[in-house]
Amino acid sequence: MISDAEKTVQRIEQTLLGVIARQGLFLSGSRVIAACSGGADSMALLLFLLRNAERLQITVQAAHVNHGLRGAAADADAAFVAEFCRQHGVLLHTLDAAKAGIPIPPHASENWARELRYTWFDRLAQENDAVIATAHTMSDQAETMLFRMARGTGLHGLTGMAPQRGCYRRPFLCLRRADTESYCAALGQRYVQDETNAEDSYARNRIRHDAVPALEYANPAALQAMSRLSEQLRTLDVWLEGLADTLLQQAAVPGGYDAAKLAAAPEPVVKTALRKLVSPTRDAEEKYLALLYGALLQGSGGVQLTEDTLWRVEKGTLFLQPAAPAMPLPAPAQPFRLGKFCLPGGYTVVFEAVKYENFLNNPTFSKKDLNCCADCDRILSYTVLRTRQPGDFFQPAGRCRKTLKKYYNENKVPQPQRALLPLLAKGSEVVWLWGSGFAEGYTPTVHTQTVLTVRAEKE
Repeated sequence: MISDAEKTVQRIEQTLLGVIARQGLFLSGSRVIAACSGGADSMALLLFLLRNAERLQITVQAAHVNHGLRGAAADADAAFVAEFCRQHGVLLHTLDAAKAGIPIPPHASENWARELRYTWFDRLAQENDAVIATAHTMSDQAETMLFRMARGTGLHGLTGMAPQRGCYRRPFLCLRRADTESYCAALGQRYVQDETNAEDSYARNRIRHDAVPALEYANPAALQAMSRLSEQLRTLDVWLEGLADTLLQQAAVPGGYDAAKLAAAPEPVVKTALRKLVSPTRDAEEKYLALLYGALLQGSGGVQLTEDTLWRVEKGTLFLQPAAPAMPLPAPAQPFRLGKFCLPGGYTVVFEAVKYENFLNNPTFSKKDLNCCADCDRILSYTVLRTRQPGDFFQPAGRCRKTLKKYYNENKVPQPQRALLPLLAKGSEVVWLWGSGFAEGYTPTVHTQTVLTVRAEKE
């Protein structure tokens, strides 16, 4: 006789297999990397994929991110996932932000952590010719819709998370969070609890703890109802996008789009067309679409989307105003090492180490060079070569500590240069800054064994 646990597993797996087949989420022969935090949702996802890999004809791997925000608890979660993968022979990809030398903001937001994860997942998928499976559930979908609704989203935002987008696959959108916990329990699989999920400091957690239970009190099937609405809106959004594509083709003129032709179309179609024009530059928030739509109806005006992006309506045409030549992007943060670095903006930095006695005997040395020298042993550990970050501070030799922003202001450093100026940092402490040398306390002393020297040049 089949047990209750076996019935639970059978019910959930049959549901998932049906959804995957209907939506064509995994092609035969695919390499699937499951994003795994160690929580109930992601452990259920990894278990399901492993148990059904042969039936789905896929190869399963896993990926785990330690954002460096929760100290020992995060390290324990990483160890838990690693041990599971070791026992089950699963190849595990890991990103440890602290060990990778990635600067962690003092008060890192959910958006910062999400950006870190998905940037890495994108690269992981490309490098391994894989798709990334995430364990977002129907519960996550409802929270996302409510969160976006509260922030003033439009129809497109209310479609929620799509089951398939780019390299991402979300097979669990048909399950509630309680289903993943039941699945783990039925298979005897342990999972970890992220203590921050119980805190109400994040808006999404407050929605989870207060708004969703209130909706379920009004209707026990509220999550299913919101899931259906998400699917219906997604169908409508696809239809509108087709009409918007046609409208943009018909309104295209040299250098832009015929403003009158756009304005004459139904508002939902026009706003969808405007969203397609705006979204490559920034999130197409409803307020920007409303402003741009207003400019179309008025026949003049403009909307500044970013520092370099301005859409204008002028002389009957909607066009993207040419921007000034874009500054190069800053180099990504990287762990400090000796050697030569050629960085964006024409900056070249050379770090070398010399014995203290050789340094003293150098006939070209003078006191003014001291700010370009430091005790090497004090610099090497946990130091990152990067550009400015929010919260950075700097204490020039012999002077007071101040925020890097204030230091730049006082020294009249031009705004365009600030994003590219190289620096060495330990966390938020800047220990060496282009044009200013090493911070207070790093000067070589009689106890120094090796001296770090810096040569900095700009094209």
